[in-house]
Order: sequence, then structure tokens, then C-alpha cells
Amino acid sequence: MRTTRRQLLLPLALAPVAGWAVWATGTVDAPSHGAGPFHLPLDESTALWRDLAQVRLGGPTGDPQFPARVAALNGQPVAVRGFMVPLADGTAHNRFILSANPVSCPACQSPSPASMLHVHAQGPLGETQEPVLLTGTLRLRPHEGLFYRLERAEARWS
Repeated sequence: MRTTRRQLLLPLALAPVAGWAVWATGTVDAPSHGAGPFHLPLDESTALWRDLAQVRLGGPTGDPQFPARVAALNGQPVAVRGFMVPLADGTAHNRFILSANPVSCPACQSPSPASMLHVHAQGPLGETQEPVLLTGTLRLRPHEGLFYRLERAEARWS
């Protein structure tokens, strides 16, 4: 019996969909970094990621379901530390993605909409591979493809 190309490729094509479905329903634990699912250790500047990661998709339209703790943060000032993912070429950026984990870390939790913020900085911030600490106003469901936006963001130096 010969294996057709369709029989070979179909499971590969469905794997990302199945992975998203498992993540969205929260039925399987995410891959773990040595210190947990996140690259950075838990402290006051990274605790927000643990709360944001609790968001799941649900309802008939698959909208994000925000736990009360996360919903209460909408429009509030927050501080968060994460990794810059530029959206364009250049050395400084006003708009970029802040991720809970570096994109290049194979041991970290895979990126998901719940682990990324769309940042609108007040001024250009220099591109870096190191973690950055930002303060700004958190907005939920900004209709930009991600669940969250950090408005009027500024770098905070410790």
C-alpha cells in the first residue's frame, strides 16, 4: 500500500491548529523553562505575565476570557519586564511587541497572544536583546491582533 502525499502532509498541516486548541482550552501544561514557563524569574516586574497567561479563548466567537484579576487592570498603570520584538527595521522603535520570553529561547513557553503586549512607546526605545522594564497603561482587547496593548510606555531603569 502506497502512502499518498495528502496522507503524509495532512497531519503536519493540522499540528499547529491542534496545538493552539490545546493551549486555548488549558488542558495540557505548557513546555517549561528551567525556572518555569517563563525565561525571567518571578518578581514584581514579571508577575504580570503570570496573570496574563491565565487568559483563555472561549465563548461562541472564541474571544479572550479575562479572569477578574486581569480585567481589573484594564486602563491601569502597570510595570512589566520582557523582551523587545521589533516590528520594523531600525535601531530604535516607538511600536514593538514585548514578549514574556525571548523568541530565540528553545526551552521557553511558545509565544501566544497571552504572552505578548503591543507597545506604543512615548518615544523611541533602542533595540536590545536584553530584557527591558517598561511602565505604561495596560489596555485589554485593543483590536490589533493581540490581547493587550501597553500605551504611553516608557523605559524604567532600576
